[in-house]
Amino acid sequence: MAQGSNWQVSNQDLARPVVNSRSFDGLGSMRVGLEPSNANRFNALHRSVATAVSPLMSIAPGPTRIIRSSAGMNWQGFILERHLTSPGERPATCIDMHIITMLCSNTAEFYCRDVDAKTCRFIGRGGSVTCAPIGPVPYVRLDSPAEFTHVGFQQSFIRSVAEEMERKPLGDPVFRVGVRDVSIQRILGLLTEEVEAEGPSGKLYVDSLAHALATRYLLTEDSPTNVDVRTSPLPLRILNRVKEKIEASIHTDLSLESLAKESGYSRAHFLRMFRTATGVTPHQFVLGLRLSQAQNRIKETRDSLIDIAADCGFASQSHMTTVFRKYLDLTPAEIRRNSFANN
Repeated sequence: MAQGSNWQVSNQDLARPVVNSRSFDGLGSMRVGLEPSNANRFNALHRSVATAVSPLMSIAPGPTRIIRSSAGMNWQGFILERHLTSPGERPATCIDMHIITMLCSNTAEFYCRDVDAKTCRFIGRGGSVTCAPIGPVPYVRLDSPAEFTHVGFQQSFIRSVAEEMERKPLGDPVFRVGVRDVSIQRILGLLTEEVEAEGPSGKLYVDSLAHALATRYLLTEDSPTNVDVRTSPLPLRILNRVKEKIEASIHTDLSLESLAKESGYSRAHFLRMFRTATGVTPHQFVLGLRLSQAQNRIKETRDSLIDIAADCGFASQSHMTTVFRKYLDLTPAEIRRNSFANN
């Protein structure tokens, strides 16, 4: 079970957001209810300008520099950014995205204001997670520089995941700080690696991770229960149809939605039923097929490695080499040399 603390925000503490409709339902600048002090005017100005650039800047607890962002990677319904944030403060406000934040620094010191306007000190440890649903978020002051990973989900994305879930959440998400959830930490880490590598693994991989993260986010309030989660496998006829689609489109950037649509099931059901039927996730199946096809062509033809990488659906020759090293302990060039040396 995810551990954390719940917070509420009083209505009089709320700032009034001025929403500027931009790509990704972006947030505009925030107009706070109370005039900021002279010492913090820079923070307010910085946030006003920054939110026009990124919809996640509104959650930052101080002046922030974006280190990494998925903004140009065509991810649908969500965005990930890595922020380096200096000491400062964020007025109580409203947000129009569901935002999950993980502290990446070893520690950071915060002060939060609760519903009774009492300021409470909070020491964040590395890996601790904050869950902020759409709506009010409290005043926060950051007293030490810190690095954060933020993921923002559009409401439509969260709603669609919730509708597909077999085990429904016990309630609506609430603002929580200090959550320790290994699953959320792991998924955020994998998504961050994908952004830092500039997205070589493709839509199917990212879609699957985002779906798992949204599901975990919706269940953070739930207590452990003995739920029977056994899943039937995809019927053989449907499984074969999905496999045929994958083989026919192996050179393209396959998405979770397209494969689920081919199966006739929701994304959540398709993921579970495909894994039950094959023993692997859709992404692992696709990656295995790409490895097999590429390996055969490397051994049997003299086609260029660049062409083989493109035809088998790898993002680049470099990406193909990375995958070969990881799973086969050999590079494509080494496999080719060994193959022709033995013939």
